[in-house]
Amino acid sequence: MFDVAIVGARCAGSALALMLAREGLRVVMVDRTRFPSDTMSGHYIQPAGVSCLGRLGLLEDLVALGAPAQRRMSVDFGPVVLCGAPAPMPDGTDAGFAPRRYRFDPMLADAAVAAGAELREGTSFLEPVADAGGGLAGIRTVGASGATSEIRARVVVGADGKRSRFARAVGAEAYDGLPATTCCYYAYFEGLEVGHARLFVRDGLFCVAMPCADGLTFLAVAWPRERFAGIRRDIAASYREAVGRIPWLADRFSSARQVERFVGTGDLDAFFRTAAGRNWALLGDSGHFKDPITAQGMTDALLDAELLAGAIVQGLGGRAPLAEALADYGRRRDLRSAPMHRLTGDLARLLVPPPAQLAAMADMAGDPAAVAQFLGVMAGSVPVEAVFGPPPAAAA
Repeated sequence: MFDVAIVGARCAGSALALMLAREGLRVVMVDRTRFPSDTMSGHYIQPAGVSCLGRLGLLEDLVALGAPAQRRMSVDFGPVVLCGAPAPMPDGTDAGFAPRRYRFDPMLADAAVAAGAELREGTSFLEPVADAGGGLAGIRTVGASGATSEIRARVVVGADGKRSRFARAVGAEAYDGLPATTCCYYAYFEGLEVGHARLFVRDGLFCVAMPCADGLTFLAVAWPRERFAGIRRDIAASYREAVGRIPWLADRFSSARQVERFVGTGDLDAFFRTAAGRNWALLGDSGHFKDPITAQGMTDALLDAELLAGAIVQGLGGRAPLAEALADYGRRRDLRSAPMHRLTGDLARLLVPPPAQLAAMADMAGDPAAVAQFLGVMAGSVPVEAVFGPPPAAAA
């Protein structure tokens, strides 16, 4: 009998397993893949997420993965460029990192196993196991050989991604949804020197270029969702056309060499799902997903894992009824994530700010403190409302 069974052992699931195992709970993770393996991801960890990894004692491990620390960022709107260092976190963390997922996810999983968690790779979730009262008592799984098994647990967590089979199985309802307004492809290039993380915003176009490990640069492009079918027919040509609209990037792209295939999707609908029910919870993209344009997914996974770990420890330790603790996790997750959820939806419309706002940004560009606050919103060190104001309903 386990205290917690986790479906999915990537960023969210392994972080949670590590936290719970360090609290002395008996934890098992199951994942259909075998590590090391890659997954579609913008793979950027904002300083808020790096701060969490520091609390877990994994900062040196993160640095050892080879991605250079990103302490500066540029947001290029064409006539205006905001460039500087985002405001640091309260603990002083001031850098983001772009580790490849085939390195980062095993790092977290290994740390969880070292803390006492069990990892079953090549094992897929089949269905939940119900208890007599209608809650969950565990899960049924199937291995690569086709053999099935049952895992009993006091709490089951679905951390199996945006298309979560576990979320469907427990009937988690979606809310605050935003239909996809973008499609995106990315690839890796050598010989593309960009210095630090750079974002380029044009009408109907968004590009991000950032250094990652092994001297490679990650380059992602987002277009309006209605263009997806045409872009998918000739991704390389669409890339060249997009980069050609940005002279600074085009000059450097001309001598770069693509080293891996294009990866992308048009399946970018945003949503929240019910965070918890009777003896179960959702974590990571299973419970909340938004357009990757603001690069929050891995950071959300780490921060929400902290919230959920605290709730599970409270509930299983008798400090609060488990149902109340899990429900409180859901409320806290939504409260933390809602402002960025709304902002991301606005940015994903791929519109350049109007002239008055661009003029204000031009004034801001000469004020390093103001730029630090602006960039700190994405970094997670500055509340969204501090720069962009309250949502319309609250403002009214």
